Amino acid sequence: MEDNLKNEIIEVSTKIYQFSELGSEERRSSEFLVNMLKSHGFKVEYPYLGMETAFRAEWGEGKPSVGLLAEYDALPNSHSCGHNLIAAWAYGTAVLLSKELKRGKVVVFGTPDEEAFGKYAGSKAVFVEKGAFTDIDFVIGVHPMDKWSVGGKTFAEISFQAIFKGKASHALNLPEKGINALDALVSSYVAINNMRSWITYDKHAIISMVIKEGGKISSIVPDRAVLEIDLETSSKEFLKSLENKVLSILQGVSQAYGTGLEIEYLQPIYENYNPNKFIDEVMENYLKEVGIEVLNQDKENPLIFSVTDEANVSKVVPTGHLDIGIGYPGIPLHSDDFREAANPQKAGGSLITGIIVAARSIEKIFSDKELLKKIRITFEQSIR
Repeated sequence: MEDNLKNEIIEVSTKIYQFSELGSEERRSSEFLVNMLKSHGFKVEYPYLGMETAFRAEWGEGKPSVGLLAEYDALPNSHSCGHNLIAAWAYGTAVLLSKELKRGKVVVFGTPDEEAFGKYAGSKAVFVEKGAFTDIDFVIGVHPMDKWSVGGKTFAEISFQAIFKGKASHALNLPEKGINALDALVSSYVAINNMRSWITYDKHAIISMVIKEGGKISSIVPDRAVLEIDLETSSKEFLKSLENKVLSILQGVSQAYGTGLEIEYLQPIYENYNPNKFIDEVMENYLKEVGIEVLNQDKENPLIFSVTDEANVSKVVPTGHLDIGIGYPGIPLHSDDFREAANPQKAGGSLITGIIVAARSIEKIFSDKELLKKIRITFEQSIR
């Protein structure tokens, strides 16, 4: 890779890092990526699928075709999940391939709000529902992590808010005239939390809750309280069962306290990941060739430690995944430490390596018709 392109990729990642826009609000980030891709001859549809900060950028034509997943949303403590690196990886891989491939098509999918903050939450699930990948032979996604790895295992996840609607009153002299929405929320929180003993270990269920609203002043009976609930399990089927039990608790408690109840879903269901071993093995081999120790999660890792809407993509098109090693072993995602590690001035070397490995892997797959067949057959067998 030429030094000019390396510098350009680092600059792209740095700009996204500095913009640090929350999900569904990534206007500067998406526009910047679109303009940069256009400057390299990519045809761009932007906005895309009715989402202001989504895009599709395409180079080449015909077959084979590869999709690259770009994320660029930040968290409240900035890019503490490293999506600035994901955006620059997709950009750099696509541009490098556009200069080297003799045939085929490269498509960058700009996918907003993986962290599920706004109206485009879980945009890849919308991409799937609207058929964005029907002309794509295979997809590759990446994520920065504490170690280099390929493949993936993820929880299925659903996220929603329970909005309790009560009646305000003076908390001192006429509390009986009010209906305390916060009391209903707290009782629901405790009841849902106590469900953990019902869940068998093999379902690997996680219940996460946070009170988003609980009243405005202690002298007024709270007439509105909001509980945000995330449910994650290793089985999508069990997730639906868990969701139904949680909804039953919320409805029962609300009825007992006399509050109104509104359920507002914050994102589509994030699926369990469906890895493609052949795509992952190609990337694993290239990593080993350049002397990088790599974990193959498809074969070696029994643990599940993440959720992502990339998993939804893996259900409709063969999908490989690469984790780019940054920071130190055990560094936690979404932390201030990870934000610092994702700074392109520190992570730039790993980013460039991830781009070269992905590009070489894609070139190999494009040139090997038998490998492409294996990738497709394995995928079709996995979704039966």
